[in-house]
Amino acid sequence: MTEKKRDLNLDLIRSLALVFVLGMHYYDNSGFYLITIDGTGDFLMAMGRMLCATCVPLFIMLTGRLCSSKKLTAKYYLGMLRIMEIYFISCLACLVFEALYLHNIMSLQDILSGILNFELDGYAWYLLLYGGLFLMMPFLNMMYSGCSGRNQKLLLIVTFFALSLLPSLLNSYVHIYPLWWSNLYPICYYFTGAFLREYSPKKSPLKYGLLMLAALLLFCGYTWLRFHGSAADFQAVFYDHYQIYILTVLVFLFLDSLELSRLGSRLKAAIYKVAELSFAAYLMSWISDGIIYREFVPHFPVPEDRFLWIFPLVLLSLLSSLIMAQAVHWLYAPLDRLLRPPLQRLLSGHKADDTP
Repeated sequence: MTEKKRDLNLDLIRSLALVFVLGMHYYDNSGFYLITIDGTGDFLMAMGRMLCATCVPLFIMLTGRLCSSKKLTAKYYLGMLRIMEIYFISCLACLVFEALYLHNIMSLQDILSGILNFELDGYAWYLLLYGGLFLMMPFLNMMYSGCSGRNQKLLLIVTFFALSLLPSLLNSYVHIYPLWWSNLYPICYYFTGAFLREYSPKKSPLKYGLLMLAALLLFCGYTWLRFHGSAADFQAVFYDHYQIYILTVLVFLFLDSLELSRLGSRLKAAIYKVAELSFAAYLMSWISDGIIYREFVPHFPVPEDRFLWIFPLVLLSLLSSLIMAQAVHWLYAPLDRLLRPPLQRLLSGHKADDTP
């Protein structure tokens, strides 16, 4: 979701979140989790993995920043149409990928099941997360706006942090804290984004940059010592982990503080374009990753030998995903022009009960 007047800093956050997503895919496919971290190069790779893990939290926090003023109306739900159109087209592309590259001809039942269960595109799990959040957003906004003042809104965030993210800290050594509510972590990120929109701190890129780097070194060093250098244990430092929450907030504040007005017009246009295509590119990266890592990994049997390739492979995945995403946008535009007008007419004049 976007605001009418674009904010280049927010577009930069969205663009880098996409790059971090592709970075996470590199770590998932490169064999990083099979190694023992031993040496500066391995430690830098571990730091990169922890930084990339802020990807989805950045997207959710950005949603809270942009959508915390959304109201409950009948037309509100039409906002999901674009997302579903892009998803459907990505599924068609994945069918072609399955047939032509993987030589897997799927039955009609498997195709329908894969689409309806969000499994045909292997990265569509995020759509389940975002779709649920989209349905809850107006009610979450009511909850947030119903808090009187800054302190109550902070307490709301602290409450969701305690329910969903605090267990990752308190259970580090002994399981003493219930994990039942841990899947509420997207709501904590959402409310944090809403809070940063309303109570935006003073912009200080140097301060937030240093804090971000310090947190990255501290958390990575702690995890390395805690698990005796086992890279496999870094998998547990995920979106519902307190370290990733703290790091995400600092990354967000750092990027939001940057002075970007002096950037050249072409670079600004590139940031805007990547941000615009980010959702489709994320879904289409299932295809680009599927090809790139199947072709790349067999040439380097030792995982450590693959680490120098992280930047060219992530860049290749980014560019190929963006090209496919642009094609998806070209296809979705006429589909949207076909479906949106009758749905708008259907919803015209209707309002949700008790609309604020």
